[in-house]
Formats: sequence, structure tokens, C-alpha cells
Amino acid sequence: MTKLRAGIVGAGIAGASCAGTLAAAGWEVDVFDKARGAGGRLSTRRFEQGWATLGTPFVSAKRDPFRSQLRDWVRQGWVSAVRGNIWQGRATISWAEAQLQNHYCPTIEPSQLVRKLLGSARLHTGHRVAALKPRTLVLDDGRELGDFDCVICSVPAPQAIPMLDALPLLRERLAEVRYRPIWSFLMRWDGGPAADVIKFDDHLLNLAVRQPSGGPGLWSVYATHEFSETYLEASEMEASNRAASALMGLLGLPWPVEIEASHLWRYARPENPVGGFWVGDRENRVALIGDGIAGVGVERAWESGLRLAQAILQSKEELAL
Repeated sequence: MTKLRAGIVGAGIAGASCAGTLAAAGWEVDVFDKARGAGGRLSTRRFEQGWATLGTPFVSAKRDPFRSQLRDWVRQGWVSAVRGNIWQGRATISWAEAQLQNHYCPTIEPSQLVRKLLGSARLHTGHRVAALKPRTLVLDDGRELGDFDCVICSVPAPQAIPMLDALPLLRERLAEVRYRPIWSFLMRWDGGPAADVIKFDDHLLNLAVRQPSGGPGLWSVYATHEFSETYLEASEMEASNRAASALMGLLGLPWPVEIEASHLWRYARPENPVGGFWVGDRENRVALIGDGIAGVGVERAWESGLRLAQAILQSKEELAL
């Protein structure tokens, strides 16, 4: 019996969730991503001393089925509940006092969580998809990969729209989706509050999270949307230096902060997602998933991919896109 085939654009958590679910049901699944590895906002930076993340610092679940997924990751030892102290304003409070008990942090490289979700799906990194057509993916070198039973796109709306010229109904659904950016930085310093998380009450910086790997004194620092919009077109050096200066002032550090890495998440937070979990063009066998459809957060992106895969698998006679 010939296996059904799916081609998926984007190896973030939405694409991986969908790919792994279809692959576990016997589908032949190929996932294409322009980056060097899987992960999206759960990607990893490696150092001689270990790893750190510039992406989503925590994972949380508000409801099933993602709660079940998190429990499984806990049993596997891949994530653990966060129980450190938070420095907020000028006080140190416990994680429980901040009512953030349901947050987890990876104990393995965050990108490995996404790789595990992929299951037996084939991952093709360094492959930039230029266009989607009915049952076909077109790479930026002109190659057409066709004969898929369905094509699924999980990238942010502004990246998906240029791919959808041949699919105007889907293109129109994404036209109004807007995102807010976030600059994030890996910085190393000594001193400061005796806490694992710092919540800034400031218009420039939002959050700093101590990294469990990567050597002593390494933190992920996340700017506010306002800072990130102001420095949207700035160089990494300019944005990093401005953030480091703000950090030193807020924490009263008398010595320079070492900047290890930085990244602009241009499409960090969808302001007006389409709604639902997925959008499909049934006739052309193409569907869209991800936070631009389902809303903010790892949980929503994961469930977006899962729900589409379940809808496809539950349709007996034809693909229920």
C-alpha cells in the first residue's frame, strides 16, 4: 500500500507537532526549514561550556492536551518545573508567589524537544521554500517537489504570504495578521540580584533568565516590544550595546556586561491571529498552522499542528482541509 505523503514548511514547534503526529500514523513526512536546525523559537546556541537559548525561556500549559505532553516530557527528564526565585522591582519573591508554578524549563537543549516531536519525519535543513502550489513545494533554487497528498505551512504570516501567490484564498486570510518584535540577548555578568529570574519594571527591558548551562553568570535578556520596535532596523551591535547599558543602570552593575550573542525575533508575538487552530484550502490540499493562526505561545503553536494532523487523520475518504 502506498503511503500518504505530506510536505511541511517550518521546523518550529507547530510544524514538528504536525509532522510527528502524521508520521506516527504511517505517513511519509518531509519537513523543510531554511535554518541550520529544527527549533524555531526553541532553538539553541551552543558554547564550549554547554548551551543557552535566545528563544522562549519557559514552556507552560493552561489545559490538555499540552499538559499531557508536558507531563510526558517531565517523565522523560527533558523538562523540569521552575522553582527558582524572581527579583521583581526591588524585592525577591518565590516562583509560587508570582503564581507561575505551571512553568517548565528544558533540561536538554530546547531544540531537541522539537527534534523529538518530529519523530520519524525527515528533516531537511538549509532548504528555503519560495512558493506553495497545489500539492507542491517550490524551493528558491527553482526545484519543484510535488505529488504530496497535502502541503502544510507553519511559518509566520509575513513569511508565508510571499509563498502564496498561487493560493489567493489562503493569502487573503493572512493579510491582516500583525506581529510585535522582541530583541533577545545572551549576556554574562557577575553580581546583581540573587535570583534565577529578573522581571524588570522598565520600558526598555522585560525579563532576564539565568541559564543553567553555558558557564557561570550567563543570562538570557529579553527586551520590551517598545525597545524592539525602536531598534527594529538597528544593527546587532547597536541594539546589544543599548540593552547592556540599560541593564547596567537597572541592576547597578559597576562593570561592563559581556555580550555573547543577540537575535531579533521580528515575528515574536501575533497581535491579531486568524483564530482557530488551522486554515485550509481543501481543493488544493494546502493548510496553514502556527501562532499566526492559533495565537501566542508554545502551547497554541503545538496544538495548532496537532489539531490539523488529527483532522487529516480522522477524514476517511478525503483530506478534511
